[in-house]
Amino acid sequence: MNAITDFSPARLHSAGPPLELTLRDIPRFPPPWAFACAAGRDERRGRIAARRGFVQLKLCFMRAAACIPGATGGELQTLVRHASEPIELWLMRGSLLAALACLAAEGSQAELAEAQGRSLLLALQQAYPEHRQA
Repeated sequence: MNAITDFSPARLHSAGPPLELTLRDIPRFPPPWAFACAAGRDERRGRIAARRGFVQLKLCFMRAAACIPGATGGELQTLVRHASEPIELWLMRGSLLAALACLAAEGSQAELAEAQGRSLLLALQQAYPEHRQA
């Protein structure tokens, strides 16, 4: 038999000294989530506050996209739903605001579109205070 397929106890014990492997030698140990528990309270609070801010902004975007009818509204809702980072919402703000402006110009749901547009702009100003529009 060759050494690759010979799994007899005599072969396994004569293969040399036993391999000493600790958990730290295994790649990706400890898992990234383990550091969340070890982080300081201020770091954790900061991450939680940032996540809450992102969720509030995403909900505002979802409400605004929900009032846009047709394929454009459905597409915007899908884009907002799949956003996982604040920058993704920031990049789609122009498309959403333009769609709301078109809806307001049509006159069918002008009040709702204007209210959602104002709400969206306010949420963006709160999330990104350094980018306030004059």
